[in-house]
Amino acid sequence: MTTKQQQEALEFFSRHAPVWRDKAESRINAKVNVIEQRNAYVLQIAKERTRVDSFLDVGCGTGELVCEAAANGIRAAGVDYAPEMIKLASKKAQDEGIKRAAFTCSSIFEYALESGTYDLISANGFIEYISLRELHDLLDLAVKALAPGGSFVVGSRNRLFNLVAMNAYTLEEIKAGTSEDLLREAVLWATATEIEKALDLQAAPLQAPETKHATTGIDVVTRFQYSPLQLIKLLKGHGLHAVEVYPIHIHGVPLSYKAADPELHLHVANALQASARHNTGLLTQASSFMVHAKKAE
Repeated sequence: MTTKQQQEALEFFSRHAPVWRDKAESRINAKVNVIEQRNAYVLQIAKERTRVDSFLDVGCGTGELVCEAAANGIRAAGVDYAPEMIKLASKKAQDEGIKRAAFTCSSIFEYALESGTYDLISANGFIEYISLRELHDLLDLAVKALAPGGSFVVGSRNRLFNLVAMNAYTLEEIKAGTSEDLLREAVLWATATEIEKALDLQAAPLQAPETKHATTGIDVVTRFQYSPLQLIKLLKGHGLHAVEVYPIHIHGVPLSYKAADPELHLHVANALQASARHNTGLLTQASSFMVHAKKAE
């Protein structure tokens, strides 16, 4: 059954598929290209692995990541719930003669996944639109579909960023009584050297299922956030062991100043992104993040 949250997401992305393509291909000036940052990280993980013969991108959008992976010789598949996204993705592969890319319009929960098939699965900008129960289902599917030692790379809106956003999100954490737990985690990542040691810390409570968020330009009322520690613990509970946390869209200037001078924000954010690998000290200033986790051999 499609939830209200998922229906809102479907309607938004169906209406804005061409704009999403423009964002992915950096045609919008003075904007940090979050899609490109996420895609580049997934491709870097693919490059660093011993082998990636088969790749699946969950919530593939307009298909840039799948097409680039396929152009690099990987058998790549993309699945997305929005028909307009899949139309643009398929057209891109056809226009560019990319033979190893395949796209399917489907919910991932109805997609025909083969057990032990994929060396790499990614889910970028996806889990914010599904419930916690569905996230558990997604992680079960990922573990089942990955080959032994396979990589799962998942992106999330960063709840730690609420601490420094100084907006309605910050006030919500204060009201919920979760700001102290999040602050303790922020201190941990500022000094952390090993992910396993971070797991000893108690994470803040997860957001309530009925959470409603202030708008950020996407017309979906509920877009869940996780802290890195929350997501890593959820992954571990499904047999996926985190090996890296990667900050995405790092804010070097306050949000209020970003609105006043977007070009400066772009310059600073891109400069900081160059130092993001293996640098958990930048996590609290990042509005989203990615976790690379592996299935046991």
